[in-house]
Amino acid sequence: MTLAKHNLHVAALIPSHLTPQDIISALHDHNTCLTLQALTTGHTKLPSTDPETKKDTYWYPHDIRPITTYEVTECVTIVPGIGDMGKKFITFPSCFQDTPHGIKTRADTSGVILRAEFRVIQGGMDDGEVDGEGEGIGYADWVLVEDVEVQTSWYMMPFVRKAMEGAHRDICRKVIEKVEMIKRQEAIASTLAKGKMRAGSGGSHTSHGSLARSYTDEDEERYHRPDKITYG
Repeated sequence: MTLAKHNLHVAALIPSHLTPQDIISALHDHNTCLTLQALTTGHTKLPSTDPETKKDTYWYPHDIRPITTYEVTECVTIVPGIGDMGKKFITFPSCFQDTPHGIKTRADTSGVILRAEFRVIQGGMDDGEVDGEGEGIGYADWVLVEDVEVQTSWYMMPFVRKAMEGAHRDICRKVIEKVEMIKRQEAIASTLAKGKMRAGSGGSHTSHGSLARSYTDEDEERYHRPDKITYG
């Protein structure tokens, strides 16, 4: 059978208020990518990875960088325009390997092998202009890029290519947006926690009860009552 390959390169600028490590940490949380793909409806972590998959030279040595595999469920539209009747649910293994600059992934399903690598790269005078499928994203100090390769039979490629591009085109942007959302939530939670602490302590004033407890616990021996005086 003649196999065909198709490659897709997408990129998204990382805002200056986020660090490269913010994005890499989000990628190392595999739920980030597993929940952002347009077709994915669920996933479950598997106890092991297929030995044949580990032999792929695409990976870093898996004894140094372990591979984690998930069972992923996707909903694919086979016949558009007829609602649920035109949809099909498929389940397949999807493997993740953390790398110093991001992650490598591989998914195998129904005669299709898809490899996708996410990397945080530094921009510069020469490589700061990163192209995302024909559209420049402009100069950036740091950029998140995804390089995708899909491999399947030549007669299936038109359908597979369309589905793959639809699922992957916006993932880089969505990863960055998710990190920004998490950062905002953390900032709000921190502000609320500080507000509760100030409210609980009554600001700079100390209650009489607190003062009495402080005196009793710390100063009783130092400031003890004088001995009783007896007259006559």
